[in-house]
Amino acid sequence: MPTRAEIKAWRSLHRGKGRRETGCFLAEGRRLIGEMLEWPGRTVAVLHADAAGGEPELEALLARAVTRGVRTEAVPEAIIRTLADAATPQPILAIGEVPAYGWDDVGGGAIVLLDGVQDPGNVGTLVRTALALGAAAVIGVGEAADPWGPKALRASAGASFRGPVFRTDTRDSVERLTARGIPIWVAAAGAPPLERPPSGSVALALGSEAHGVSAPLLAAAHRVVSLPLARGVESLNVASAGAILLDRMLSRTPD
Repeated sequence: MPTRAEIKAWRSLHRGKGRRETGCFLAEGRRLIGEMLEWPGRTVAVLHADAAGGEPELEALLARAVTRGVRTEAVPEAIIRTLADAATPQPILAIGEVPAYGWDDVGGGAIVLLDGVQDPGNVGTLVRTALALGAAAVIGVGEAADPWGPKALRASAGASFRGPVFRTDTRDSVERLTARGIPIWVAAAGAPPLERPPSGSVALALGSEAHGVSAPLLAAAHRVVSLPLARGVESLNVASAGAILLDRMLSRTPD
């Protein structure tokens, strides 16, 4: 049974401060934990409601966890409800160590910068989309929501476990990209529409719906692009716009 101190520490993982202090994150549900048990990072513990024992899918997940040497514990459903972030929690959750991803883990290819995108659902959706389309990394910049928060992780559907996903600041991003010779393309409403994909590596910066990309990052941009929209439509949700731009940038071959 987890100690009171452990439960308190794991409950704090709902907040960024708790994740920073413990170096851990909380993952909920069968699908996320299934993805988590495939990644090379450390899974600290897997907890499941004792009343859910005997469920085949859950038992299979627990068997995989045991094979990997992960601590597994049956706990009262009340503890699951206490720790879970979801409104309707599933009977299994896990605690893992936030991976220490950084620029050294970023390989060749497109890089996605999420500049001040504060909605965790949009952050998780963009992580899922970008990595599914072959992006080399997804990097939160400035005040972007933590991709390792519970809501962002759920929206990523486990994609965060398959590629470099981390946060940094604007200056660091610009300096690192400049050193690598990677141009920055900024998505902004009213800019010329994207008609042709880049011929090489590029960093695509997506900003918040309310404020767009920050001035320092916009000043460092090599190109500003947008999507052509029907008359009367002002903008798209950042996750939708980002998905379309990424598809056009990564899935097509230049003429």
